[in-house]
Amino acid sequence: MTKVSENLGDIIFYCKDCEEIVETLRVGGKYVYKCKKCGTKNVAFGTRKSIYGFFRLEDEEEEVKEEGKEGVGAVAVEEAVKEKVVADGEKSEVK
Repeated sequence: MTKVSENLGDIIFYCKDCEEIVETLRVGGKYVYKCKKCGTKNVAFGTRKSIYGFFRLEDEEEEVKEEGKEGVGAVAVEEAVKEKVVADGEKSEVK
């Protein structure tokens, strides 16, 4: 038998009662964990990708990236609208 490593690396824990990613305490059995926040044993664990996919959680890192992209796009659109308004204003003055 191989020894179970305490280094869990890429494994995260999701408390089904708190409905969020939490820190845990290991309880007796091989794969039993207790939520540090609420104290229940209703904890799922897995890789970040599997937990976020299974429980349909929104990835905070992706949200930040998307917000950054939207911000840049919104600024570009806003500047384009301003340029068009200025150009339209100049054309009406010429007439």
